[in-house]
Amino acid sequence: MNEPNGKEVIEIIQKKGKVRGVTFYTDAQYVQYHEGEEKLLDIEEETKGMGYPIDYSEVKAMGWYPIGLRVVSLLAIKKALNWDDEQIKEMGRNAPKYSIITKLMLRYLTSPGAIQKKLGTYWHKNYSVGSLEGEFINDRSGILYLKDFDIHPILCTYLQGYFACVLSMIAGESGKLSLEETKCMHRGDEYHEFLLKWQKW
Repeated sequence: MNEPNGKEVIEIIQKKGKVRGVTFYTDAQYVQYHEGEEKLLDIEEETKGMGYPIDYSEVKAMGWYPIGLRVVSLLAIKKALNWDDEQIKEMGRNAPKYSIITKLMLRYLTSPGAIQKKLGTYWHKNYSVGSLEGEFINDRSGILYLKDFDIHPILCTYLQGYFACVLSMIAGESGKLSLEETKCMHRGDEYHEFLLKWQKW
């Protein structure tokens, strides 16, 4: 994934849609815990250099922000900390632990049937664009479909970790669930598809 130039950053910012501030909050909490306060300041400087400064201390958890700013945050983190995709994915895996919205929604996602019914609602608690659906292939695998969400590949990487963590928390099988993005809009597919496999429910 190449670093975007100024024109590409503007195009990212102009993407339609909003995202909850809690997503920035979880970024900041993770970085502070694992890398320290000074590294978060480095990331804020990086966002300034990209032309769209983020002051993480001023973000309102339940506020709505341009979804392109979410991409700026992740790209700045990746560059300032010299992270690879696996480290971004790992941050995604840890995000549900810091997310108020996720903790509240997990109270209702207690079974495969409940998950299938509530996925769309859960998604729109955090994102104003895109739609999330799912189906179970059998008692050990399922597929998530994320449609109308053509934002940036770094979000695909992050969401792989995020989805895997949420579903492992529900299944109670942490460490026994795998997730792979088998289709991606950034690879020319019509939607994003995530294949999930777990040992048992």
